[in-house]
Amino acid sequence: MLLALSAISACAVGSIREGVYRDPHDRFTVRVPPDRWQPASLDGATLAFRAPELDAGMALLVECDSPEPGRLPSVARHLFFGLADKRIDHRETVPLADAKGVRTRLRARLDDRPVEVDGITIRRGECLYDFLYVAPPDRFDDGRPDFDTFVKSWTPVTKP
Repeated sequence: MLLALSAISACAVGSIREGVYRDPHDRFTVRVPPDRWQPASLDGATLAFRAPELDAGMALLVECDSPEPGRLPSVARHLFFGLADKRIDHRETVPLADAKGVRTRLRARLDDRPVEVDGITIRRGECLYDFLYVAPPDRFDDGRPDFDTFVKSWTPVTKP
């Protein structure tokens, strides 16, 4: 199901050393998730992973060339294109490192199956960072701690 989240190819072009991905432009680092999360491909993603036993996926998308302008709650909606029957459960402003973002949790349908989605959009300097986690409702809570750790490990390297 979720790999719709492993659909088209896009791979990390930075480097991974000792479990930490470093952006090729030295903008950030992020710790990769634990071994149950296998590298995957997702169109436009800098990093994407899937956990087959959870039927879940997570990704980090980075846009620095032409990031979408506007207020973050509006900009964050692009993460949920392609989902049907969307119902937002929770939205909040979140700090991350030295940036501010918006976190949206929602329920929807993907490929005619129910899913829960956690998306975080952050603007720092000229870049827009999107973190995305998608899983079936009955397994969502099982993978969410790994997603939270992935997000919290994001560390800017350069000044905005």
